[in-house]
Amino acid sequence: MFYTIREVASQLKISLSMAYALVGRGDLACYEIGSCKRVKHSDLEEFLERHRKEMNRLPSGTKKHF
Repeated sequence: MFYTIREVASQLKISLSMAYALVGRGDLACYEIGSCKRVKHSDLEEFLERHRKEMNRLPSGTKKHF
C-alpha cells in the first residue's frame, strides 16, 4: 500500500509542508514516480518506530506537580 504526501500528513496530523520537509530531508523514504511522490506503508511504519519516545516513569510513590 502506498500513500500520497497529503495522506501521510493527514495520518500523522501534521501540515502538508511538514510532510514534504520530512521527505525532502530524507527522514521519510519515498518513491518518485514522475512528479508524484509516494510513501510505502512499511516505510511510514519504520519512520514512526524510529521517532517513538518512551515516557520517563517516576518511581512509585513519587508525585510530580506540573
